[in-house]
Amino acid sequence: MTGRDEQLQSLEKFYESEANNLTILYGRRGIGKTALLREFARNHQYVYYEAVPSDKTGMLKSFAAVVSEQIHKKSEPTGYMGIMTDIADCASDKVLIIIEEFQNIVRIDQLFMDSVIAMVKHIITDKKVMIILTCSSIAWVENSMVSAIGSAAYSINAFIKLKELNFSDVVSMFPECDARSALYIYAITGGIPEYLDGFRQDKSIKENVCNIFLKDNAVFRNSMLYYLKDEFRETGVYNTLLECLASGLNKLNEIHKSTGYGRDKISVYLNNLIEREIAEKIFSYDKGPEHNVRKGLYRIKDGFAGFWYGLVHPKLPLLGVCNPSGFYDKYIEPGLDGFCTEAYIRIAMEFMHIMNEAGKLYSGAEYRGRWYGKAGDVHIIYDNDNGDTVIGQVYTCSNNVGMAEYEKLKSDASLAGLNVKEIYMFALNGYDDAIRNCGVPGLMTINIEDL
Repeated sequence: MTGRDEQLQSLEKFYESEANNLTILYGRRGIGKTALLREFARNHQYVYYEAVPSDKTGMLKSFAAVVSEQIHKKSEPTGYMGIMTDIADCASDKVLIIIEEFQNIVRIDQLFMDSVIAMVKHIITDKKVMIILTCSSIAWVENSMVSAIGSAAYSINAFIKLKELNFSDVVSMFPECDARSALYIYAITGGIPEYLDGFRQDKSIKENVCNIFLKDNAVFRNSMLYYLKDEFRETGVYNTLLECLASGLNKLNEIHKSTGYGRDKISVYLNNLIEREIAEKIFSYDKGPEHNVRKGLYRIKDGFAGFWYGLVHPKLPLLGVCNPSGFYDKYIEPGLDGFCTEAYIRIAMEFMHIMNEAGKLYSGAEYRGRWYGKAGDVHIIYDNDNGDTVIGQVYTCSNNVGMAEYEKLKSDASLAGLNVKEIYMFALNGYDDAIRNCGVPGLMTINIEDL
């Protein structure tokens, strides 16, 4: 339950309330919805159902059978209203119902939501009621649910969206790992609890990746494929687009030239990926001169998707002719530090946020974003109302960072129109003596171990 205290407390608060409650709990597959619900419900009497895809009749029969097993009373599959009544009759003082993947019922039978609303509005029972409905499709909840359930949406009391765990959570989950290993675990898994659960502290990063993702019987060997199949029909097209993004093709025209797909088609498919938070359109900090800024950029947002399509999927057919260990050595290990750049930026952002919350950044600075320049980027930008700026920059290059990188960063900051007061440099592989001993005011050089 690492990193889920706030959500668990919210559920407990809703349960203890005198008012009835209907909560929507959602987030991508593997994000930890079921684990959270198990922890929440373990001290309460409840009825649980997972709605796997079926037809209308099959779903109703399945629901009745699963409910009957839990309430120790035969519930006839004549309708959801009757089954809900049976649940309420068998409950003591509080009715707690958990239904996972409820969109699979809504898509085939609107009467299901009628019964849910009847429960929370005291039409079926006078007992206190809490109903939790979960969904693994972010896009469906945020873009389609209201039109699918109609006026029932007005009865929803709360939405809880589970997001990826942050670096601090990963460190607490793997206390015996060194900082670099924790970074690799965080970057590879994208902070997804399901993948994190597969890692073992007594194994190397290589052994973990081979065991979890590369071997023929690896539990997550096909997880990305299944994830895309759950969301899309044309998985081949999405595989191609994600490979393009992972390879650094970030503009529509670049992807068009590489794939031959029409620009309109690419735009539609990218928007579908964005709705599911697999990809994102990125916007630059724009207070400086516009002619220095790159625009119209896209990138992979999902950390694990970045790992899979950046280091594994392009060479996946070769797993059939070389063993997982050899595949890792040849195709993953050489690019691992570079792949970790985006994860390291997120970690640096987390660090600077904590510093700012503690009042240790330059006076009045607030996070503003990232500058995407034609000659280089500035990864993290804070500024205040006076235009005074604090910047952070991440380096995952194999060499020690020195004064050349510092001067390049100052040049990029100037092109961005930034009035820099403090600079935080985050180097994965350390610094040379010149920059460590330079004594430049406002310059902080931070190692991965410091984080």
